Amino acid sequence: MGWLMNTWRESAAGRELTALTDRLGRIGAAPALLPVGRLAAVDQHAAAIRDILTLGAGGVSQAQLAYYARGVHDAARDAGWTPPSAEGATTDWVILRLAAVCLLATAGAAVGAELDPALFS
Repeated sequence: MGWLMNTWRESAAGRELTALTDRLGRIGAAPALLPVGRLAAVDQHAAAIRDILTLGAGGVSQAQLAYYARGVHDAARDAGWTPPSAEGATTDWVILRLAAVCLLATAGAAVGAELDPALFS
């Protein structure tokens, strides 16, 4: 029965990450929409997230990425952060961090697949 719960968790996380990518896309901050210079910054954030999750959580899965994104958003909101307008979205640290989560999720889009850290070395 554990496999079913894991499959459900990964599926729900995938939907959550897809929704996050869609929300970022509406303000022009989805990874596919970013200019090259900003994409380099997102790549740096992705490397940091990958290291955090690999060392702390034991792996980078869709569920771990969704949990991490929620944590970043909740901590930012608790600190008084509000989402920027579309003009400032691509320079906002929180937005870039969330875009990095989406980038990692896209790289490991297979439901339930653990991402190989060597892919990002």
